[in-house]
Amino acid sequence: MKGFDFETKLTNYDVSVTNGVLDTSSLDGAFTVKWDFYTELRDWGVKDIGVYATSVEGVVFKSDDEVEESERIVVNSEDKGWTITSDTSNINFGDCIQPQDIWVDLKRKEFIVNF
Repeated sequence: MKGFDFETKLTNYDVSVTNGVLDTSSLDGAFTVKWDFYTELRDWGVKDIGVYATSVEGVVFKSDDEVEESERIVVNSEDKGWTITSDTSNINFGDCIQPQDIWVDLKRKEFIVNF
């Protein structure tokens, strides 16, 4: 397998943040997703291609024009307890393959990266 490392920044409409409460409209975020694209080759050609997120880091803040530094929550997938799930179910042949959006669950400490 041959892999290639990439980095994509997601903000605004590409980020959904929840902290276990139903009303999450007041939370925004900005995240950097590091991800890998790989090809599985055989003598006869390409057997498979795929992608997966390797790390996520970013900041969560209230949707306010004047967000103070102390009100920002820095989150990182390498912090203890955080998990990353890569959802590739919407990739179709011919599509541009890269992270399209991210779901951040602060309560469950989970990132779901949608490709």
